[in-house]
Amino acid sequence: MKLGFIQYDVKHNKEENFKCIEKSICKKEYDLLVLPELSLCGYLFEDRNDLRKIAEVVPNGDSVKRMLEISKKHNCGIVFGMAEQEGENIYNTAVLVHRGRYIGKYRKIHLSDLEKKIFDRGEKNEIFEIDGIKIGIQICFDLWFPEISREQIRKGANLLCALANFGGETTCSIARIRAVENLTPLLLCNRIGREVLQGIDAQFLGKSALIDVNGKSIAVGKKGKEAVSCCMLELGNKRSNLICRDFDEEISIHYKNEYGTK
Repeated sequence: MKLGFIQYDVKHNKEENFKCIEKSICKKEYDLLVLPELSLCGYLFEDRNDLRKIAEVVPNGDSVKRMLEISKKHNCGIVFGMAEQEGENIYNTAVLVHRGRYIGKYRKIHLSDLEKKIFDRGEKNEIFEIDGIKIGIQICFDLWFPEISREQIRKGANLLCALANFGGETTCSIARIRAVENLTPLLLCNRIGREVLQGIDAQFLGKSALIDVNGKSIAVGKKGKEAVSCCMLELGNKRSNLICRDFDEEISIHYKNEYGTK
């Protein structure tokens, strides 16, 4: 697949963000493109009421409809982040669209203390399929919990995608570990820019990356700079390396008692 990311300074203005996305997407051809966490609205909000003003329903909201049109026009899949409203709840959500079709959504499960003040926690860890490729999606802090990735590959994912808003180097290292320990490529998209609110000064690192099963970064966005990248990567269904012909079989050992597998 042709896998890529667009690393940009996300604004608190949906139209500006869409203009940046539409301008950047024309520079490459993709099978699957990943955008940052909350890629349409920005990250810091005063409170839930402030966040509620920009949150939308999925999949029937205007932003999803617009992204469906973009994915159809460019004949690709897009994973993007947005604030989702469902009833009284608001979620930090990643949405997958593919060539004009809505595929599904993932709601961030692991929230930081700051995020817990305005977002509700997601509960489902599902995988999604496009063009025969099974994709696990997670959002930023989710990467710190190996259970998320492991559960996704046990469900058959052969590609992991992570949308992010982080400022330190640690999450970059964790992303490489997740790819290696699961023998599964990982496509990470992190934003750049700065947001300041109520004594919080958030500066976002960038350094998005497409990481192979050996932890090697095939493509990397520069620190603090806009980046548009696309690389071809072969995705397989069997996880193996020089010392283990069937990695999934070894993993299953740890779940025998839980699931009664043999």
